[in-house]
Amino acid sequence: MTENSLSTLADRLRTDIAEGRDEAAVLAPGSVWNLSQTVQHCAQTVGYSVSGYPKLKPALVRAVIGPVVKKAFLRRGAMKHPLGAVIEGAPALDPALPAGEATAQLDEAVKLFTAHAGAHAPHPTYGRCTHEEFAALHALHLAEHLPGLAVI
Repeated sequence: MTENSLSTLADRLRTDIAEGRDEAAVLAPGSVWNLSQTVQHCAQTVGYSVSGYPKLKPALVRAVIGPVVKKAFLRRGAMKHPLGAVIEGAPALDPALPAGEATAQLDEAVKLFTAHAGAHAPHPTYGRCTHEEFAALHALHLAEHLPGLAVI
């Protein structure tokens, strides 16, 4: 998956929300958050890849374990992680925020990411990632949380 895939998924989400598509048709089975919270979470991680994540795992994790996990996800073209795992140190997800507003946050994060030309902030677990790796990882992350987007 690429940066284009990330933008495509965000576009599909915006369309789904505008058309009033049922949350259950978009969210992953077993999601612990509503659609808005899930989108807020995805927006946070996309934005933090540019601005910096609030908290990082220990250097040993980022140097040894994280790169192995990252490569496995990229090679497989799919991500598998706990769907309720929050980004440590990030603001709480607002369950009452309208999904359209959460999607606007994601749109802004994707624009920020797409326009970013410098080095990216290290991921809390994977460590350093190239722009292309982050684009693919963000798209995989969105696809895992919102698998219904791929079925349009």
